[in-house]
Amino acid sequence: MSKVYFLKNFGELDDQTKEILNGFYPVHSKVLIKIHFGEPGNEFAFTSDDIKPIVRAMKLLALDPVFIDSPVAYHSPRNSVREYEKVVKEKGYDKLAPFIISNNGKKVKTKDFTAEVCQELIEAENVLVISHVKGHALSGFGGAIKNLGMGGVTKETKSIEHALAKPKFISECRGCGICAKLCPASAIKMVGNKAELNLSDCWGCSICQIACPYQCLAPEKAHFDDLLAQAAGAVINNLSKKTFYINFIKNITQWCDCEKDPHGLISKDIGIMFSDNPVAIDKASVDIINEFNGKDLFKEVNKKDPLSHIKFASKYTGKELNYELISI
Repeated sequence: MSKVYFLKNFGELDDQTKEILNGFYPVHSKVLIKIHFGEPGNEFAFTSDDIKPIVRAMKLLALDPVFIDSPVAYHSPRNSVREYEKVVKEKGYDKLAPFIISNNGKKVKTKDFTAEVCQELIEAENVLVISHVKGHALSGFGGAIKNLGMGGVTKETKSIEHALAKPKFISECRGCGICAKLCPASAIKMVGNKAELNLSDCWGCSICQIACPYQCLAPEKAHFDDLLAQAAGAVINNLSKKTFYINFIKNITQWCDCEKDPHGLISKDIGIMFSDNPVAIDKASVDIINEFNGKDLFKEVNKKDPLSHIKFASKYTGKELNYELISI
């Protein structure tokens, strides 16, 4: 059973990070830190001050941290390598450690498509994945798996994940209107008591396909949660054995750090988790948020089971869902 360490006191992040990582990575080695720097304007995404204690602890352990992320596929200042580099500098991360914005991919075949995994991640001898736990309009929740399944691949692969999840009618619409009501992108309209799809606006979240009581809709290839997990598996299965994960459970918004407006906070801050298992740390993060709030929080606000992509990721990586939670 995997161990997941839980730290409630954010003020102890320096000391606990140093203690947990002590001996995990070889002394004087480079550690590639996979992180999501956040969309400009998102006031709840990571700041360099959030990450500073971890970098400080690593340097005390004689480690050499280097940040990495990949460009996004949608219209954004983070859409190209050059523009994303400007965003990173504006956020002050370059003052903490060097960084790489990579769109260099190595092809890895998954069940339904070929993913391009960031070359630098595959080649790294040591990796630390730092994820901000928050809601996500497409997967319900975003943590380590989403950080790698979207952020650890090229922008072309991100587009494929969305495109292969877009809906199509496989039988005549019965006119219940549930899909139009739930669509987060407002890409479905009811016209003459029938649902009409606008695929150019569609995000490929698969919510309509899952919610349709008459099973009139199906994905182009597979549900988004499945495709996201396939991409994450392509990354995780090619990472060094010296890979560790940290999840920040703070500033928990309804939507992702990819959004300029993530629709506000939906929970109080809870703590920080550490593990060498990305599936277990994400499962533990969802569990503790649900326990803290007394409900299935992400499913309630985003109409999507947050455990779906986590279970798929367990299947594609062989990483166990069960964990032992250890308070520190």
